[in-house]
Amino acid sequence: MVRIFHFIFGRLFFRISGQHVERFLNLCAKNQVVLWDLKPDQDGYSFYIRKNAYEELKNLASKTNVQIKLDGTYGLPFFLREHRKRKAFFFSAAMALMVIFLLSQFVWEITVSGSEVYSENDILKYVRTNFYRPGTWKHKVDCDLLEEHLREDYDEIAWVSCSLTGTRLHVEIKETLDRETKQNPSSPCDIVANKSGTVTALSVKSGTPLVSVGDKVKKGSTLISGLIYYYSDDFQVTETDQIQADGEITMKTEETYKETIPAGYYEKEFGKEKKRLKSIYIGPWEWNLPFQEEGDHVDIIEKKHPLRIGTSLYFPAGIYMRTYRSYHAAKKTYTEAQAEKKLSDRLEKYIKKKEEEGIKVLRKEIKYQKKGDSYTASGRIWQEEKVGKIRNIKALTKEQEEKITPTTAAP
Repeated sequence: MVRIFHFIFGRLFFRISGQHVERFLNLCAKNQVVLWDLKPDQDGYSFYIRKNAYEELKNLASKTNVQIKLDGTYGLPFFLREHRKRKAFFFSAAMALMVIFLLSQFVWEITVSGSEVYSENDILKYVRTNFYRPGTWKHKVDCDLLEEHLREDYDEIAWVSCSLTGTRLHVEIKETLDRETKQNPSSPCDIVANKSGTVTALSVKSGTPLVSVGDKVKKGSTLISGLIYYYSDDFQVTETDQIQADGEITMKTEETYKETIPAGYYEKEFGKEKKRLKSIYIGPWEWNLPFQEEGDHVDIIEKKHPLRIGTSLYFPAGIYMRTYRSYHAAKKTYTEAQAEKKLSDRLEKYIKKKEEEGIKVLRKEIKYQKKGDSYTASGRIWQEEKVGKIRNIKALTKEQEEKITPTTAAP
């Protein structure tokens, strides 16, 4: 921060020499003339001072009969003075800053993270088609509304957070609820089952539990209600309230597993990688650059590189780069042992991924068999996992209300 102030207001670099340098330094201290980076020199000392302290420095040097020499000027005032005739430069710089400010008032980049069941492209298409497209005015973006619709329209999404930073709208998705997940609804909510199974553990932080350990529940059933009831001494409802339900629910669930690979396959043997600029875009306009065709048997990966400042200030311009990798296709055939090993490796990788997500695999029954020109691994997996998703509060049925244990309201 001090360096910023020195740049804005300017600083001077001096060298001082003479017989009464120590007296000069004492007077500077007495008159509160700030010197910094004071260092001994061959003939005396060197130091920096603020630009507005120059006149007082001259007076003190005259009183003590020391010689001061200006050896450098730094900062914005001197830069502007040196370039005062370059009006076109400053006008262009001012216009550039104005354009950056105007562009920063719109959303230019929409990103998605954390989605596994649904592809990021599906979520992006949903957001752009139904809500906000690049170029939307930032003040029209309602993150709470977008979160609510995503939770309602996608069953596997348990938690979603939308944030608007700079010119980027970021959608972060989580497909299971746990204690580490910070819930972010702006209004009261229920927690409902996003899978069918048997409840094995239940911990309620807030809200009214509607299930117990050992209960079998279906997908969509309310697990913890955001409705709370207060009863009188004779168990009559005296008051109801709505809150944000919160808790941890663990269920035993069953999953059908199937993975198929063809008996015959092609393996790519890649050559050297080449990168080329494909096009330049500004807003909705794109200009393709001429490029030479690479021929057959080439993998092409296209990546967008938007113009940005920092990590969140994006602009509606950038380039598309293409990466080319030539390959030779070699046809091969799995033996039965190789096919079973490959399917087994995929299953282990699938289970390991579940365990990294906190899912405990209890048991699995998988059969390997050949069907026609392919090999298949199929069966069932029993697992224990944290479940639950946020939903707007719904009224309880009479049967659900009867399950609630009455609590007497505090006086």
